[in-house]
Amino acid sequence: MAGQPVVAVCTNRSPGAIAEALAALRSQVPSERILIVTSGLPPSVAAAHERAAGPVAVLQEPHEGLSLARNRALEFAASDGAGAIAYVDDDAVVDAGWWEALTRRWSEPDPALGVVGGPIRPRWAVPPPPWISPPIMPALTLLDLGDDDLELDPQTTTVFGANISFAVEPLRATGGFDPAFGHSGKRVFFSEEDQAQRVLAAQGLRIVYAPELGVRHVIPAERLTRRAFMRRRFAYGRALGVRRGRGVGQAARQLATSAPGALVALGQREPKLFMERSVRAAENAGVLLGRARPGRTAAATPDTRSSSSSR
Repeated sequence: MAGQPVVAVCTNRSPGAIAEALAALRSQVPSERILIVTSGLPPSVAAAHERAAGPVAVLQEPHEGLSLARNRALEFAASDGAGAIAYVDDDAVVDAGWWEALTRRWSEPDPALGVVGGPIRPRWAVPPPPWISPPIMPALTLLDLGDDDLELDPQTTTVFGANISFAVEPLRATGGFDPAFGHSGKRVFFSEEDQAQRVLAAQGLRIVYAPELGVRHVIPAERLTRRAFMRRRFAYGRALGVRRGRGVGQAARQLATSAPGALVALGQREPKLFMERSVRAAENAGVLLGRARPGRTAAATPDTRSSSSSR
C-alpha cells in the first residue's frame, strides 16, 4: 500500500489539553506522519497549536464539526500519497507498539481492507463510581472485543472513532464523513464513523478489529456523572433515529419497558441495573425524537446493535 499512514488528531481544545495524547504519538510516530486539525477555534488558539506543534503539521478548519475536521485530514492524507489514515481522539493515549501495529496492518497486500480499529480502554482520572457496569461502558467511547482478530459486520458491531483507521481512497470515493453527523462545538452527536464503515462494507471492504492496536481513553470526572451518561446516550439515540437506524415501534417498546424497569431497580436499590435501564431508556427517547424531528438528512441504514454497544 502506498505511503505510511497519516495519523490525525482532530481537536477543538487548547494545545495543553491535547499535550499528553500528542506526546504519546510523537514517542512512536515520525513527526511527518502526524497531523493536527483544529476545528472552529479562535485564530489565537489555532495559532498556539501551530507554535506548540513543532515539526508536526497543523491544519485549521475554520468551522466547527468533527466530521469537517476529519474530512480535512482525509484530503491531506490523499495529497500526501498515504494509503491509510488513522484517527486518534485528542484525549486518547496510544499504547506502546501502536504505530508498529498500525503500519504492519496497513502494509498487508489486501485491497479489500477498508477499516482497522482497536481496543479503547479506560484511564480513569478519578475512581469510577460504583454504579458503572460493563453494559454502559461504551457510552464512554470504550471498546474491548477480546484478544482475537475479528472481522466485523458494521450492521451489528463497529470499531469506534477514538481509535480507527481507513483506507484513504475508498473513504474519499464514498464522500468521507457526513457533516450532518458527529460532534460539533458543544453539540454532542454521533454516527459519522459508523456510517462510513457501513458504506465501505456495502462495497465489499473489510472492517477489522485488531486487538494489538490499543489506546487508553482518558475519562475525566465530568464524564462520570449520571447526567453525562444520560446525555450521551440520548444523543446517540437521536443520531440513530435521524438515520432511520431503529424503527419507531422498536424504540417505543424498549422505552416502555426500560423506563419503568429503571424505577423498579431504583426501588430495589440496585444502582447498576438502574443506570443500565435508564441509559437504555434515554437512548430510545433520543431515537423517537430523531425520527420525529430529524433536523438533518441522512441515508437510512438498518441497525441491529444492542444498546450496550453504542456510545
